[in-house]
Amino acid sequence: MRTGTALLGWLMGTVIWAQPIKHAPIAYDRERDAYYIANELVVGLEPNAPTALAQQAMLWVGDLRDVQSPLHSEVVRLDARLDPESVRAFLESLPGVRYVERNYLAFACDNPNDPLFPQQWGLVRIQAPQAWANWSPQRTVYIAILDTGIDATHPDLTHKVRRYSNGALYGYNAILNNAHTHDVHGHGTHCAGIAAAHTHNGIGIAGVAAWNPSMENTHTAVQLMPVKVLSDQGYGSFADIARGITWAADNGAHIISLSLGGTAGTQQLRDAVNYAWNRGCLVVAAAGNNGTNAPFYPAYYENALAVAATDPTDTLTSFSQYGAWVDIAAPGQAILSTVPGGGYDAWSGTSMACPHVAGAAALIWSRVPSLSNQQLRQVLENNADPCQPYWFGGIGEGKGRLNLHRALQAAIQLDTTPSVSQLTLSHSSVPPGSVVRGTVTLNRAAGTDGVTVQLSSSNPHLAWCAASITIPPGQTTGAFDLFTNASGGGSVVITASAGGVSRTATLQVVSPFRVQSVSLAPNSVMGGQASTLTVRLTQPAPNGGVQVQLSSNNPAASAPASLTIPAGQTSASVRVNTTPVSNRTPVNLTASLNGSEVSGTLTVNPPAPVSFVISPTAVRGGHTATATVTLNANAPSGGLWLQVSHNDPSRVWTPMSVYVRPGSRMVRFTIYTSPGYSTAHVTITVATEGGSRSATLRVR
Repeated sequence: MRTGTALLGWLMGTVIWAQPIKHAPIAYDRERDAYYIANELVVGLEPNAPTALAQQAMLWVGDLRDVQSPLHSEVVRLDARLDPESVRAFLESLPGVRYVERNYLAFACDNPNDPLFPQQWGLVRIQAPQAWANWSPQRTVYIAILDTGIDATHPDLTHKVRRYSNGALYGYNAILNNAHTHDVHGHGTHCAGIAAAHTHNGIGIAGVAAWNPSMENTHTAVQLMPVKVLSDQGYGSFADIARGITWAADNGAHIISLSLGGTAGTQQLRDAVNYAWNRGCLVVAAAGNNGTNAPFYPAYYENALAVAATDPTDTLTSFSQYGAWVDIAAPGQAILSTVPGGGYDAWSGTSMACPHVAGAAALIWSRVPSLSNQQLRQVLENNADPCQPYWFGGIGEGKGRLNLHRALQAAIQLDTTPSVSQLTLSHSSVPPGSVVRGTVTLNRAAGTDGVTVQLSSSNPHLAWCAASITIPPGQTTGAFDLFTNASGGGSVVITASAGGVSRTATLQVVSPFRVQSVSLAPNSVMGGQASTLTVRLTQPAPNGGVQVQLSSNNPAASAPASLTIPAGQTSASVRVNTTPVSNRTPVNLTASLNGSEVSGTLTVNPPAPVSFVISPTAVRGGHTATATVTLNANAPSGGLWLQVSHNDPSRVWTPMSVYVRPGSRMVRFTIYTSPGYSTAHVTITVATEGGSRSATLRVR
């Protein structure tokens, strides 16, 4: 293994320098017929192998634009002067590197069609109205639309999008890493409307998921989550799509709808699809619009449900991908749906077929939540209607066009497991120390072995119950006792689960004692030092005192699990210990009592330079000097990156950062100089987030 200085010298000597890319850095891979971001590489790391050298090398060749921890991958944006292929070969040679690949682009799979059709022939073809009549949702299912965003102000979508309790959209922009998911392009809004436009609201169109004419408010049983992975121009990188998939899987999405793709596959994107599948999601993807049997990604991956497009005669469209690798077909020609600004338009593409299947899957899963994602996939594939190939381009023996009605019926027949239909509490608000009676009701009588219902409390310190109860054979109800803390107060959510369905009930435990404030002195320390946390109540503690729960959102700072405020007192203090850190780390320390939560922030700083010496202090241009940096504490267990900068790049070169080994307080690095026409006084600065030091080198 090379040392840092030697490795940098080798890199400078072997990497081919190219001209900077001046405009949008998009390039074309002729061999794979795919576009990619020219100055970016995706690096996959082995989960259980040493990767320190690879991490250091990536920082030397560019900037880390995107770290995706669940996939053990990182996107490196290269220095504009570096040749990507040379860097790629260099990174692949390093220990701990699993793969290095291009960051390919995906494009929306749509072919817009100007004419507006007066009816939605696709819903009739898949027998959606028949399915709606037999649909009684048992839980809420979320469809993540990974696309150009969603116009959540559209009258046919505004009541169908998932929202936080404050009304904000529950969505994610994977390109900008924020919550801005508004759709300018229109593709995502069109796909969202196909999957789940508001049905039976007297406005516009109907969505696949759905509505029951004999039930109230069923439109909330399937909700949309906008995940913006494509730009306003309709394309996006595979890395952004992978991050969008993992975000959706980690944030409650049941169905992930991908009306996008490209002709080149990547390991990172495959890992993301597998990540979602292994967490129980169903991944539905457009098969592509190239009219060939060539693979299209991510639809081609085993754990994605690939969807081809059909026309009103149940024939594959001329533009649709085909082949045995395609799993199912759905209407995709001249599909009327929502577009931004409150309008409607008819578009064609496998992009339009994909949300038909995503909406159908969500409808079925909301009715039969006991299905696994594999069972749901089989129900959709095994109950399709025959479809005709376009010329010779079929999708394989036994595969066909989606039939929602038959798939729903097949799913219901598989569902013989009783599930929870209702959870009630004898009281909704009680004083501390009370006992509340809970009652669980099943949707059908328990079988010969009875039914075990799992019970849980969101705050067992405040209110607790048995972990489960068993409802006897032939019975539909069961009861349990819920106990509350004699000195507690606040809100607690009780959950009962059976047969893949969960129901909740909320209990308020009312108590007068609450946290008023939390303070930290000092509020900024170096890792390894301590601070004092003081908690103050709204009124003096009663006889026996009051126990306040304490928590930290980061192990860099820790306090005891609780502190007791003595009787008659309004405050008490505890010691907060910290650990060494590599970066400035704000830690929220929270005090909780009777439903009140108040937090204070302690900033934990990394070691900082206390001495910076350059030897010699003056050199002739072309010669080197040695820099020695001493820290005020040992580097933490993961080591420490020291940032280096200077004010004269024409006369001096230094590494941008220097690694301090774990447990070390000192590090040295070499300063390179260049000849010039005059003497230069160059100020060099070394810094961590804990502080900085500067020194001057005179270059003659």
